[in-house]
Formats: sequence, structure tokens, C-alpha cells
Amino acid sequence: MLIDILKYDVVDSTNETAKKICADRCKQFVVSAKKQTAGKGQYGRDWLSPSGENFLATFCVPQGDITEDNLVSFAAANALSIVLKDYCFTPQCKWPNDIEICDGKIAGILTEKVNDWFLIGIGLNLNWPKKKSELESGRKITSLFAESGKKFNADEFVLLIGEALNSQIKKSADAILKLYKSFWNKKRNIEILVDGKWIPAKQTGIDLDGTLITKLTSGKLIKINTSARIRTNDI
Repeated sequence: MLIDILKYDVVDSTNETAKKICADRCKQFVVSAKKQTAGKGQYGRDWLSPSGENFLATFCVPQGDITEDNLVSFAAANALSIVLKDYCFTPQCKWPNDIEICDGKIAGILTEKVNDWFLIGIGLNLNWPKKKSELESGRKITSLFAESGKKFNADEFVLLIGEALNSQIKKSADAILKLYKSFWNKKRNIEILVDGKWIPAKQTGIDLDGTLITKLTSGKLIKINTSARIRTNDI
């Protein structure tokens, strides 16, 4: 598939740039950048990325090209995991939209719906020299270079991820979830924010609508959607 790629040196964020462009488009396209000045991740957190060191792109897909709207983020996680696996890494998905390697966050996915478009923002750490810690949680973040000692070119990933994503978004919900669960790190303990308190829980499953099924220490089962606040408690 021929992918229309719009390359920028600097943008506020690839998602925000895509929002300004998609109204004048009718087919899939990609916005990629060397640097973001206001990149965002889940819960509105800043996505920090030194200029030219990482993969920053938003894949813009018309709603009509997608089979399962509610599982777009999972389809994107599958696509990215497939590409990383082809590079001989062992990715694991952290519900709902992070990818990890060796227990360090390697990538994040931010999906937004704008009119009849899905904007799938992906930030992938390529060439940071070593693992770092996120100040808020102490959670480790890593890069492909930190794990392999090899440098990577962001342009190579645009086509590879685009091809894998285009394949995944056309699959059924069953197929998307089956593959996602094969990458999902189900064993990691989590905590759920409920009424201002973090409550320990175990991950037990994922429904076809993408909600996470968790089990509290009391034995009670709770379903949470992708807007819920969760964190790992085994870091």
C-alpha cells in the first residue's frame, strides 16, 4: 500500500497537526516529526522526546477503513508489536496503550476520534542511550538502542508500522483481541484509582469492547474502561 507521508522537523504534536489536515483529506495519511514541543500521552501527560532520537508519528485513518472502531488502540498495539518482533525484540502490551520491552516502556499509543477520522499517535523510543525513570511513578522507560546497542532510523518504521496497522484494522474483534492477548503482560499486578485511593487488583481478562476485567483482593470483579486510572505496583 502506498502511504502518503507528511514529514515535519518540528510540530506541537503530530496528533494536533493531523487534526488541522484531515478535513481536507479523504485517504489514509501519516504525519511524522523529528520533534514535538507539546506531545501528549495518556491522561494528558507530556510525552518528552529529544529532537531526532525517536519515532513520532500519527497514522490518520478514515472510519470507513476500520472494522472494529472500539479496538483501534489494540490493533495499533498489535501492529507495533509485530514490527518490533520482526526486529527480534520481545514486546509486551500493557493495557490499554503502552508497549514494554524488558519491563521498560518502549512506546505509547494515543488514539483520538475526530469527525470521521481516527488519529493514531505513536511514540516509540529509538535511540535514547540508556534506561530512564519517569519521575511521577518511578517506572522504567527504555529504547531500542538501550536494549540492543544498535541505532535505528525512524523513517524505516513509518512504512513497516503503516503496513502492519492497515492489516490489523481490517480484522475482526476476535482476531484483534486474540493477537493482543498473545502480547499482553497479564501477570503484572496493578492498582486502580477508586474514589481517590489506589486499590490493588489482578488482571483477569479483556472483553470484546476493550474493557479490562480485574479482580480485587476481596474477590470482587470490576470492569474498567480505557479512561480509568491504573498503575503497576510491582515496579
